[in-house]
Amino acid sequence: MKKTIISYFKFAGAGLVAAIADNLTYFLMNHLGCRDLYALATARIVSLIVNYFLLQLAVFQHGKRVDSFPRYILLVIFSTTILYFLMQWLKPLLPHIDSVIIKMGLEFLMNFFNYAAARFFVFDNKKAEKVNETRTAQR
Repeated sequence: MKKTIISYFKFAGAGLVAAIADNLTYFLMNHLGCRDLYALATARIVSLIVNYFLLQLAVFQHGKRVDSFPRYILLVIFSTTILYFLMQWLKPLLPHIDSVIIKMGLEFLMNFFNYAAARFFVFDNKKAEKVNETRTAQR
């Protein structure tokens, strides 16, 4: 239990560093004269890469899956999609609450899901090892 709590706080710290990288990249790109769309896309890509490597190196060191990066991309897409639809559903139900507050609250809740998904879906290599062992045994 203690390891899980420490791991979660490392996960949250990696997210904070990635958010800083995202905002700094956006700020720099914007001030270099890039369009908002390009600045935002570049910032998200930088943030995604920073977060992935921090999670791999500092949080989930045990996970050495070959397919962890594509799995991470899938998690980001899935999580962003869920966040978007939840926001679209909640905004009319909570018209007096600013959408930024709704987004922040949902992201806080999604953070727990993302931690579990990253731990068991993206970086967990135990299942991948079992599949490889089965394939090797079948040969």
